[in-house]
Amino acid sequence: MINSVGNSSFENTKLWKACSEFAGSMFYDVFKKMYESIPKSDLIPTSPAEKWYRSMLIYEYSKKAAEQDLKPLVNMVYKQIGGKVYHTR
Repeated sequence: MINSVGNSSFENTKLWKACSEFAGSMFYDVFKKMYESIPKSDLIPTSPAEKWYRSMLIYEYSKKAAEQDLKPLVNMVYKQIGGKVYHTR
C-alpha cells in the first residue's frame, strides 16, 4: 500500500520542479531577446556550433535563475496550480 503522505510529498516535489521549469522557459525567451538586442559585428562570423552553445548557455542561465533567484515567481505559479504549501528550498 502506498503511503499517501509520501506520495503527496513526491507529487508536490514533481509539481515544484515543473513550475520551476516553466518559469525557466519563460525567462529563456526573455534572456534570448535580451541577447539578441545587443548590437553585433560581422568582423568575426559566428559558427553554427557557437550559436548552439550560446542557446544552451542561455537555457542553463534561465534554469538557474528560476531555481535560485525567481523563487517568488515559482511559488506563485506553484500555488496557483494547486500546491498546498509554499516550497522553501
